[in-house]
Amino acid sequence: MTCSVRAVAISVAAATVLSAGAGVASAQILAPPPGTSPGVVEPPAPPATVTAPTTPTAPTVPTTSIAPTVDTAPAGEDLAELARLSEEAGALGEELHQARSDLDRAVAERDRREREAGVAVARALAADVDASRDQSLVDRLATMRYRGGDTGATRAAVLADSPRDLVDRLGTLQRLSGTTTSALDASRAASVEAARLRLDAEAASELARVSARDAQNRSDEIDRRTDEMRARIDEVRTRVDALSDTQRRLWAGGPLVPPGYVAPPADGVNSAALNVALTRLGAPYSWGATGPSEFDCSGLMVWSYAREGKTLPRSSQAQAVSGAPVAMADIQPGDLVIYFPEATHVGMYAGDGLVLHAPTYGVPVKLEKVDAMPVSAIRRY
Repeated sequence: MTCSVRAVAISVAAATVLSAGAGVASAQILAPPPGTSPGVVEPPAPPATVTAPTTPTAPTVPTTSIAPTVDTAPAGEDLAELARLSEEAGALGEELHQARSDLDRAVAERDRREREAGVAVARALAADVDASRDQSLVDRLATMRYRGGDTGATRAAVLADSPRDLVDRLGTLQRLSGTTTSALDASRAASVEAARLRLDAEAASELARVSARDAQNRSDEIDRRTDEMRARIDEVRTRVDALSDTQRRLWAGGPLVPPGYVAPPADGVNSAALNVALTRLGAPYSWGATGPSEFDCSGLMVWSYAREGKTLPRSSQAQAVSGAPVAMADIQPGDLVIYFPEATHVGMYAGDGLVLHAPTYGVPVKLEKVDAMPVSAIRRY
């Protein structure tokens, strides 16, 4: 997302005026009036340099190059509008990173629900089989018990050949009655369990359908917003690529590295990740890129920490809520600095009050003041 370009947009009108004024001043220096100190030109032909219309130095007079630059330069409002468009495109890109992460989770949830639904259906079917088996056993026992009429104690006594035979017949009846009762209880329990599992399977199947719809809706929304982002990116690229050299310098802002900056020693994973990121100074910005030669803001963070074995979330919004919160007074090299209320931009603290970040299209990876943009969070990984 755009970062320092907001500051550029605010000061661009004044900078354009100063640029034009500097050009006029240089014109006066390059075209001195006759009578300038002779030490400036060689003594053999001082007048020719000033008065001859065909002299090769005449085209260097800036009055012929300043006017077109001033005429074609957009007003400060135009660069401010470009900064706004760039910021919106960058913010949308970070939101899409987050949306894709959410989609991945939604797809994983859908798959989990579908697996659970499949297991629940299988268990319900198995319970139905058990219930049917137990009921069949009850039916067989009932047939055995009542085949031929009364099978109670009276009939056993009548049919017994001896007291011992009576005891045996009564024992058999008792065992048969107990087995029948147990089978009946098991059949009833199996039927209840089968009914419960069928309800569970239906609920799991409905949750799986809901998860599938959610994943599809998220996918459709990502497709729609991706088309929107591409349109904005194309517009920003076209307008930035059309900037004049003067305008491009204004757009890019200051130097990649402020004078006097010294990288902190790599005394841990975080400071080591910073030193890795510093090797990308000057790399171009590209929406959705995670290196190694082009980056967007969160992609630079992901790539740098990955080189040191740490996995960071992909979007600036996710980076803003992961890791450990840090106060500005306790900030250390390698900490992530999250910008803007919607957490749509991120940089890495580089020490000396500076942040390393990938600003926006047309502005390479660079160091800037950590408070050049509104800070919303600082996180340590």
